Order: sequence, then C-alpha cells, then structure tokens
Amino acid sequence: MFNWISPFNYDFAIAAIPIQVILLLFYGVRRNLPIRQSSCFWLVMFANLVMTTADIISCEMNEIWYEYPLWVMYAINHAYFLGFIVRGWALFAYTAESSHSHKDNWIFRIVTALPASVAVLLILSTPWTSAIYTIAEDGYHNCSLYKTIYFSTYFYIIISLIIVIFNWAKLSRRMKAGLLSFNLLLLLGIIIRKQFYHMLVTSYFSILCIIIIYLTSENPDLYRDNRTRLLNKDALDLIGLDYWERKVPFSLLTMAIHNYEESKSVYGISQVNDGLKDIASWLVSSYPKYSAFYTRNGNFILLIKGHLHEDPGKMMEEWKEKYEALQRSYYGIVQMKISAMLIPDSIIDTEGLLAGDLARFAMANLYHENRRGNYVFSDEMIKGVKSQKSIERAVKDAIADNRFEVYFQPIYSIKEDKVMGAEALARLNDPKIGFIPPLDFIRVAEKNGDIMEIGRQIFEKICIFLERIDSEELGIEFINVNLSPIQCMSHSLSAELAEIAAKHNISMSLFDFEITESLIDDYEMIQMQIAGLRAMGAELSLDDFGTGASNISSLMNLPIHVVKVDLTFTRSFFDGKAVFLPDLIKLFQHSNMEIVVEGVETEEMKEKMAEMGCDYEQGYYFSKPLPPADFVKYMEAEMNKGV
Repeated sequence: MFNWISPFNYDFAIAAIPIQVILLLFYGVRRNLPIRQSSCFWLVMFANLVMTTADIISCEMNEIWYEYPLWVMYAINHAYFLGFIVRGWALFAYTAESSHSHKDNWIFRIVTALPASVAVLLILSTPWTSAIYTIAEDGYHNCSLYKTIYFSTYFYIIISLIIVIFNWAKLSRRMKAGLLSFNLLLLLGIIIRKQFYHMLVTSYFSILCIIIIYLTSENPDLYRDNRTRLLNKDALDLIGLDYWERKVPFSLLTMAIHNYEESKSVYGISQVNDGLKDIASWLVSSYPKYSAFYTRNGNFILLIKGHLHEDPGKMMEEWKEKYEALQRSYYGIVQMKISAMLIPDSIIDTEGLLAGDLARFAMANLYHENRRGNYVFSDEMIKGVKSQKSIERAVKDAIADNRFEVYFQPIYSIKEDKVMGAEALARLNDPKIGFIPPLDFIRVAEKNGDIMEIGRQIFEKICIFLERIDSEELGIEFINVNLSPIQCMSHSLSAELAEIAAKHNISMSLFDFEITESLIDDYEMIQMQIAGLRAMGAELSLDDFGTGASNISSLMNLPIHVVKVDLTFTRSFFDGKAVFLPDLIKLFQHSNMEIVVEGVETEEMKEKMAEMGCDYEQGYYFSKPLPPADFVKYMEAEMNKGV
C-alpha cells in the first residue's frame, strides 16, 4: 500500500486509470472509423488519462512543493488543468459531431470555442499572472479565476444538452441514450466533486462517460458485418456524411450479386455466406487502399477517398478484368455473378445529392445498366435519383398534411350485369410535382416505412366517404382495399382497421382486402391476417395474380375466395401470348374461387372474359378511377339504368 502524503482520496481516480489504458489500447488496435466523431473520442480518452494521472501526481507534489523545481510544479499542474479543459471541450465536440449540428455556422463555432480558449490562455499565463493558481513560498493556492475551469465545463455540458434536445428527432435511439446519459452523468460528477473536494471523483465519472460512448456508438463491432468482417451500412452512412460535410471528395464503386435471395434458397445460407466471405477477401486484396463495405442483401461498396486519378470508364474496365480473373479462379460451390457501377466524385461533389441516395439508386439499377453496357453513373440516372428524392419529400409532406386522396374504380358483376362495388385506390397530387403515379410513391413509401401511415389515412378516408353516403341506395355491396405486404406484417392490423371502421360506424363486412401475390410464400403471416380480418367480418382476396412467383398449389391451400387476374395477363392474352389464361380461369373455377379480371378496355374484352367464366370485370371500359363525388354520380347513373 502507498503512504499518500496529501489528504485527497484517490480510490476513484486510481480505479479509472487501468480502465482508460485498456480502452485506449483496445480502441487503437481495432479499426475504428476515419471520421471526426472518432477523433473526438480519441481526444476525450487521451485528455482524461492525462487529467487523471496529473491530478494524482500534482496533489502529492503540491504537498512537498519545495523538493521540486518551480517549472516542474507548474508543468504537472498545467497538465491537470489543460487535460480538464480539453476533456470538457472534447466531450462537447463529440456531441456536436454525433448530432451533425451547426457544422457551417461560424458564429456558433466561434462562440463555443471561446470558453475553452480563454481557460487555456489563463492556464498558460498563470506562472506570470497567478490567474488560476499559484505556487508561492507556502505552497499551492487556488486564485481568483480558478472557477473559470468549472464555468467552462458547465458551459459545454449545457450546450451539449441543448444540442441533444434540439436534434432529438433525428438522432437514433442509441445515440439519444448515449449522448443524453453521458452529459448528465458528467454534470453529476462535477457537482459531486464540488461538494466533496477531497474526493477525486471527476475521473471516475469521466471514465463512465467514456464507457457509455464506447458501448453506444464507438465500439468498432457496431460498424462491422459479422459474416464478411467488412464495414457495414451504418459505417458507410457515417463516413459518407462526414466526408460530405468536410467537403472531402470520394467516389463509390457499387456492386450487387445477381439473384441473391434465390441463391440462398437454392444453395442454403451457409454456402452463400462462404461465397460472401470469398468476395470480401477478393475486394480487400484487390483494392487494399479503398474502404470496403458490405451493406447486406448481396450488396458491396468500395469507397475511394480523394479525386479519381484515372478515367472512370478505364477504371471499370480494370474492374471487369479483375472480376473475370476471379471467376476463372473461383472453385466455390456458389457461383455468384456480380454487377457493378462507379459513382465518380464529380457527381457526388456537384449534384448536391447524398452518397447513400446515389448508392441505393445504383444498386437498384446496375444490373439493367450493365446489360446496356453502362458501368458509370450517368446523367439519366442522376435525374432518376432527383426524381426519387422529390417523391420522398412529396410523400412526407402529404402524410403530414393528410393530402392523400381516394379514387374509386367500379367493379362490374357479370352475373348481375351491373356494377356492384369498387376498388379504392390511393392518389397523390403534389403542389410542386403534380400527379405522382401510384407505383412510384408506393415503392418509395414501402422502402422508408411510410406505407403504414398512408394505409391508415387512406382507409379512414374510405370510411369517411362511406359514412357520408347511402351505400345500399347506390348499389355498393363491397369496397376492395389494397394492403401492402409491409402492412400485413403488423400483428395489430385487423384491430387497427376495425377500430377505424367502428369510429365511422362502417361494418367491416363491406370490405374485401386485397393482398399481393408476394405474400403467398409467407404462409403463417397470411393465415394470421385472414383469421384476424375474417373475425372482424371482412374478407381477403389475392390481387395482381401473375405478377409474383408463387405456385398455384400454395394459393389453393389458402382460404381466399377471390383471385384478381393482373391486367398484364389480360393484355397478353389479347396479344396472342398468354394462351393459357382460359385454362387458368377454369382451374380457379374448379377450386370454387371467384375471378376478377383487370384491364378490360373494350367490349370485345368484356364479352370474351365473360365467356371464359370470369365473375367480375374491372377496367377503363367501365370507368377510369374516379374521385368520390364523381363515383357517386357514376353509381347514381348506373342505378337509373335499371329503373
């Protein structure tokens, strides 16, 4: 045991030192992200170690100051005070970097730099001015401006908390927990240190803050894909955003495996994972100077820092040569084909588009672009990205303003020789863009999760419409409502829909909910939704049959009473291609299913589909989708025909 000279209790400070050293060594050995956020974390750990060590040593030396040269005494005390100030500022800087807050606001940056700058100048001038402390003939003494160091720390904690609150909505749950908790914890440590002067607890609370930061956002494993050990999508987003904010030029080489999901079904996940590891190893060995990422679902990305030093087309020719060499030398079980596309730094720099948006668009289109011979991001694709971003903004605005509209397309009953219902369809007219095709905004909404809220808003508007009319008087016996596959993943779907319908006094038996063919393979999910909706009085039908890859036997095993044949089948049949359509309709008839056929546009098509045995018809021959008021007029006219 040490015989300490000073009256201070070092237990907490000494306990913090080995933890800090281990974290520094571990973080240094592991590959952390090359961004300013990580640099700030480095500075926090280093400053805290200097502060803690210098605090213990200075407290002891201050008791026997007469045994050491004056410059040594000032040096060790300066180390403590400077470490204290730098640690406080670095934790604030980490909060600001993590929140991506006020990066271009020079006034904010100058104001927030002042307290630390003033404190550092006062500390450095102390040997001559005795501003913070002095070492006199009778030893160490705090001086008039000593409290400046605490003011600086309080200032940065308060500003950090304001930043967290100001950016609360855009922070992830993990970042919210980490940033808020470590700033409050540091504040608590400073308060306790002030109340119990002889207990060196500041370092202990600081190391707790560092551990929180490490666990919530700085653990390198958070940014590594477990299978390939490459950086993951979160790492790409952080690095790309950091480079973009600092105006560091970079290019992206995007790659995607053909038929990735199908390969997992054919070869098994284990074999496919082995193939992913081989591709990852090839990328690392072929491009050692670039950062390699695996963003899941068979997608790889190389990030090339700096301006390209060669022609993009030539660079992609070299990539193709390397890839062909890999194909010739690869003897794995899973033969994976890859498409690739280069996004040059000139596009990322000049177009004002986020790299993530460009990469996602490239991934979605590179197979078809490669087949056209295009391996470099084109001007046409830039227009596509901008259009998609505009649609994303339009969808967000429409949800916020509740501007989605419902149109109704009549459904004709062949047996009853009249229109008996309609399909409710979502429509979006944006004030800036104009009319946005449903396929475009639904695709965007399904990707970003907005489809759930759109589905709720649309269904409520359908119920409001039905509440305001006399559906029986208008001859409306059913309304078909489309459900997105993402909506069908919700276990509370049937309860939510029933609650909305009950709110407007509409019976669920009036609705026939349409699900897409892609859900057929998820047998448990579809059974759950059918049971839930039937319990509420509604029915389910299969929409757009022929657009998915489900087999008919799976369909026959489901308690679905209506199948809607997609309009592409209808058109193909009348173009002389889908000659099997009559046999398919007979198969459904033998299975006691009712058939709705889409895309009926002429009287010839209407009569032919009736001859085949279809039960219902829908298409422009009867009517285009109509807004609610026009649909009411249409149904009134239909009712008058029968009078």
